[in-house]
Amino acid sequence: MFKRSLSILICLSLTFLTTACQAEKEVTISPHATISVSESPETFKKNNEDIKQYWSFDDNPLNIGSLGVTFYEINFPSNDGTATFSYPNVPSLTVDNVGMTSGFYIHDKPKRGIQSVRIDFFVPNSQGSYGVTKRDAYIAVQKLFKQLEGQGWLDDHRIDDPRISIQDSYTYGTSENVADDFVNYQYPLTFNQFKQLPSLQTWSLRHSTDVFLDITMQYNFEEEINNYVYMISLDFSSEEIHINSYISYDNPDDTLESVFTKAYPDLPTSRLYAETQALETGLKIQQDQPDYTLPLVLEKTGIDTSKFVSIDPYKITYDEFIKRQKAGEDMTPYYENQTKPNCSGQLI
Repeated sequence: MFKRSLSILICLSLTFLTTACQAEKEVTISPHATISVSESPETFKKNNEDIKQYWSFDDNPLNIGSLGVTFYEINFPSNDGTATFSYPNVPSLTVDNVGMTSGFYIHDKPKRGIQSVRIDFFVPNSQGSYGVTKRDAYIAVQKLFKQLEGQGWLDDHRIDDPRISIQDSYTYGTSENVADDFVNYQYPLTFNQFKQLPSLQTWSLRHSTDVFLDITMQYNFEEEINNYVYMISLDFSSEEIHINSYISYDNPDDTLESVFTKAYPDLPTSRLYAETQALETGLKIQQDQPDYTLPLVLEKTGIDTSKFVSIDPYKITYDEFIKRQKAGEDMTPYYENQTKPNCSGQLI
């Protein structure tokens, strides 16, 4: 069990960051990208014809689980672009000071449009450059969270996440050697707590089950300007890509249905692992905290993830459960409501 891997690509050199920090923005109209999860590559190109000098496409025909993918990337000069991301049934989100946006389409699912979108932007100061104080960054992040909350975004409580309160999520998410470092984005961070966040911090959100969003913040202290540089990445993904984060495709014949059905019975132990750590940290498990239905999983497998059955963390620890399970003991009494996986892989 390890912390969820971050999709952030830490490829910006200190030299690049320093140059970006020192550069002053000119008073010009920023190039603007328009991105929608429902559009085709052709629609994307049409909507962004006026900035075609900044974007590129790369086809990859060999991709496990599909016929292939097309990657796109937009690189704005001087990190001075803007990007508007559209998603179903909620107001669009426009981001300034964008350095890059990227994503991909799956070839055999053209009607679903973009499956993943990433937008990287810098937190600017009042003069428009990228050397900022931690308070500048704190204000910018709080403003972003308030906007997202007003648009109906929720904290994404995954099946393998510990069932803890919003208040406890900060303690758990900032503890070392835990399975999950995602703090609930609705936790009311004070400025002092914000200052103590690690230099790489992620929040996980969802809007219903249509669109999922990981917000990753990373920062460096630049001695040459005696200030901080904060870059924030917004990683939007479809329900299918979100589901794929639970599973691994080992061969070209694997499907979401077959792989998720096989992996599903092991997810209660993943949650038990996280909840054992939460109890060791002195936190309380909220056993009545609900899970939500993933419609695509229900459609493909018949599994309703809202009926997920956890292992009771107050009855047994993760290590003890695994030890007894391997010894062949009937572990039914340790599941909440004394239920356990059946042979089909669905919890009932």
